[in-house]
Amino acid sequence: MKLKKGIIGFALALFIPYAIVLGQTQGDATPIKAVINYSVAPWDDAAYEIIIPLKNIPKSSNPAIAIDIWGNPEFQEAKSFRFSKDGGRKQGGGASFQPVLNQSLPVQLTGTVSFKALKKGQPVFGSFDFVSSDGRTFNGSFRADWGNKPLPYIR
Repeated sequence: MKLKKGIIGFALALFIPYAIVLGQTQGDATPIKAVINYSVAPWDDAAYEIIIPLKNIPKSSNPAIAIDIWGNPEFQEAKSFRFSKDGGRKQGGGASFQPVLNQSLPVQLTGTVSFKALKKGQPVFGSFDFVSSDGRTFNGSFRADWGNKPLPYIR
């Protein structure tokens, strides 16, 4: 009987740390604090820009992902965008990585950004899964708060 209790205790001692570790990695991680700004598309139409700061990127100072969503869309429900290396108007935007935000050459990313909803004036929750041409992967979830007011529209 003591042997059974000892074996069960030993098995639980081994199992509990694995359950804790696996539970932490499978649960919802804290989203990255990001900023969403009103912006303009390359052809002077309205757009949004989401800046997602990154941590733990070797040889980087102030690294970030910039996601551009062209148009001024609002999504009341979940919506995803898939970006290829070709980009273009049909994809509705693009994504890039900069090792030093606004001071280094952007690296185009391919992959997907998904939103739970996108409503003006409300926090925007989403996730991203991107890869660069050199094989680096970037993924996670974010919460973006609005950082500026709509830009004046001039024609």
